[in-house]
Amino acid sequence: VTIAVSTTIHTVTTGGKYGVAKSVKVNKTKVKVKTNKTFKIKASEVKDKKKIKNHRKLKYESSNTSIATVSSKGVIKGKKKGTCYVYVYAQNGVYKKIKVTVK
Repeated sequence: VTIAVSTTIHTVTTGGKYGVAKSVKVNKTKVKVKTNKTFKIKASEVKDKKKIKNHRKLKYESSNTSIATVSSKGVIKGKKKGTCYVYVYAQNGVYKKIKVTVK
C-alpha cells in the first residue's frame, strides 16, 4: 500500500559549470476553464546565474484531479465545477502555483 509519493528533484552543487532554476515563469497565474474545455500553460525555467543542465522537463500536477486534470505537456482540462490549483515544478523543486476555476 502506497501512502504518499513525493516529486523527485535534481540539483547541482555550487562551484560547478551548471546552475539551477531560480524560478518558473508561466503565462497565466489564474485560469478560468469551462467543463470539458482545455487551456495550454506556457511555462519555462528562469536560470539563476549559470546555464541549467536539464535532466527532465517541467512537471505539472493538479491538486484535485476530479475538478481539473493537467497533462505532461501542460494542457489543463476542466472536469467539473470548482476550484483547484495546478503546480508547475522545475527539476530542482522550485514551482509556480496556478489557480484554476472550472465553470
